[in-house]
Order: sequence, then structure tokens, then C-alpha cells
Amino acid sequence: MFFSGRRKKKKDYDNIEDVVKKGTDEENLKGEISGNSEAYEKKDDGIRKQMEQEMLTQDKPVTTGKTDAIRFVRNNCEAIAENERQIAEAKKEYEKVTSYLTDIQRIDMAMEDEYREIKDICKSILTLTQERSKYKNRNLTISDAQMRKFEPFEDELVDEIKKMYNAQAYQDAIEGDIKNLKKEKDSLYSQRKEIIAKQNALKGMTKVLAVLIISLIVLLIVIYYATKTDMTLPYLGVVALAGVSAAMLVFESSKNRRDIILVERKINKAITLLNKVKIKYINNINVLDYNCNKFGVKNAKDFEEKWNEYCKMREYEKKFRENTEMLNANNENLVIMLKELGVKDADIWISRCEAIVDSMEMVEIRHELNQRRQMLRERIENNEKLKEGIISQLDAMINAHPEIKGELLGIIKEYSNV
Repeated sequence: MFFSGRRKKKKDYDNIEDVVKKGTDEENLKGEISGNSEAYEKKDDGIRKQMEQEMLTQDKPVTTGKTDAIRFVRNNCEAIAENERQIAEAKKEYEKVTSYLTDIQRIDMAMEDEYREIKDICKSILTLTQERSKYKNRNLTISDAQMRKFEPFEDELVDEIKKMYNAQAYQDAIEGDIKNLKKEKDSLYSQRKEIIAKQNALKGMTKVLAVLIISLIVLLIVIYYATKTDMTLPYLGVVALAGVSAAMLVFESSKNRRDIILVERKINKAITLLNKVKIKYINNINVLDYNCNKFGVKNAKDFEEKWNEYCKMREYEKKFRENTEMLNANNENLVIMLKELGVKDADIWISRCEAIVDSMEMVEIRHELNQRRQMLRERIENNEKLKEGIISQLDAMINAHPEIKGELLGIIKEYSNV
């Protein structure tokens, strides 16, 4: 048997995970990789950064009554709950990526004879694989690097393609919503400005009319004393003019006040919806970018095309693998040896033998994993910042409405993650 007579060597791996989590690998990799081409097509970074900055300084409602405050608190509690879900999802993926880096560290720390045995097995696997490839149909355009990206996630790829299509369609819908909401908000601000201008004009007209009425009364008094003429009818006319004018001004002023309250409520609603949509935009674009990087694709269509080629390639491999008992035996032995080293995800190294044989390939894998981990860190940090901003707005809203503080706190308690 392959492992007969093989002595087990005790090694201390206690600090490996701590080293990986502190980012030592990431620091060591600086400068080692240059000219690394991106395998995916990102959204405009400028637009995303601008949207992220806008989210850190969310628009605040213009005025808030009790109903507006309750709606504002409830909507923001929902936003925080969504942020918590995104953070938990990113942390789970972060732990998985960190586990991969830990496995690499364990392999690197193997004893010299252990590493030599593992390397020899990997060379055998690569040789057998290359011999098998000579008989394959090589008309497919999918690269070996792309195959290696897909293999660890083979069972998940169909669902991931559907998710990416849905995410892209959702992204288009979100962008349309943001555009429409911004237009609506700007239109409402313009209406509010026009109403305020009308109200100011009414104030000016009131002053002018008051001066005119007073002037007419003074004039009538002067005429009366100067000519001793009966001025009853002119007095009544001036009084009637003053009454009619005052009634019209009061009516227009009341109408303007009602209109501005209605417009401000609409502005509050538009701002609340826009803030929610912006959060969805950031979360969705981060997920899309991360998955494009993770699977080495440009978009959902490219993902599907490569998946179809991958399926064909896997079918060819399956036909030949059935007759390659030696290759299977080497695969099993590699997994056993890696597990003895404490490698948690030993199975994925069957498709990454080249990295064990070629140190530069291992550096590439480290670099890719650190990129993924950095993206996850940024995703977590962005969501934490968004959550902090929302919480500060909730605090401000509660402080601004002490009369309904209990009711607002009750709404917050409904959301266990807030």
C-alpha cells in the first residue's frame, strides 16, 4: 500500500489561522504580482463610489410629522435588517476564503519529506491529466484556468448563473428607480420653491395694499375737512375694497400653506424611497462584482456560455476518468496526505495540483484569495458605515419627537437585528 511504513510527524499548527487572519499573506504578496489581468467586467467605479458616498450622507426628510417619523423609523429599521443580513453573508464567505488561505499555509509548513511526497503525487496527477487531454476535443475555448475556477463550485454553478441573471435584471430596475425618484424629488423641490415664491409675493402685495388703503383713508379725511363734503360712500367703498382684498389674500395664503405641506410630505416620501433604493443598489452591485471576480466571468451571459463549455469539457473528462484508475488512486492519496496535514478543504487541491508543483501558481491563488477577502472586507465595512449612518438618523429622529419616543422605540424593538 502507498502509505505503508510511512511515519507520522507531529507539527504545531496552532498559530496558522491567526497568521492568516492578520493578513500576513496579503502583505507578503505586495509586489509579487504585476500585470494581473481582470477576468470580469465591473460597473463604472466612479458611479458606484459616488453612490456609496451619497449613502453615507443620506438625504434627510424636510419636515416630519408623527406619521412621517413612524414611516421613517420603520423603513430605516428594515434597511438595517438588510444590512445585517448582507454583513452576515459576507462574513460567512470571508471565513470560507480565510479557510482556503489557512490550508495554503498548512501546505507550505509541511515537513520537507511530506511536501516532497505531496509534490510527487501532484506531478503524477498532472502527467496523467495531460496524457488524457491529448484525446480530448480541444475545439472548446474554455481555458484550463477557467476550469479550475469552476471546479470547486461545480454543484452550485447553475443556481449561481440564475442568481447573476436575476441580479443584473434587478440592477437595471434599481437604476431606473433611482433615476425616476431623483427626477421626482427635483420636481417636488421646484414646486416647493415656486409655492414659497408665491407666498412671498402675497406678503408683498399685502403690504402694498395696506399702504394703499391707509393712503385712501387719509385722503378722504383730508377732503372731508377741506370741503365739508359727505364722504360716507367713499369710506364704504374703501372699506369694501379692503375687506375683499383681505379675504382674497387670506384665501390664497391658506391655499399656499396647504400646498406646501402636501409637497413636503411628497418630498419626504421620495427621499425615504430613494434612500432605500440606494442601499439596494450598493448591496446588489457589490454582490455582482464579487461573483464576477469569484467565477472569472464578465456578466451572466458570459457565465452561461463558459458554463456550457465547462459542461462539455467535464463530459469528455468523465469518459476518460472512468478508465484512469491510477489518477483516481493518486487523487485519493493526495486528499489523505493533505488531511493528515490538517487541510480542511483537501478535495479542492485535486484541481489545484499545479499550484503545489509551481510556486508561482500558488502565489496567483493566494493573490486571488486575498483580492476576494479584501472585497469582502470592503463590503462589510461599507455596510457597517451605512448601518451607523442610519442608526444616527434614527437617534436624531427619536430625539426630535419626544412625544412619540415610546412608540418609535417600540417599532425598533420589532426588528431583533437593530
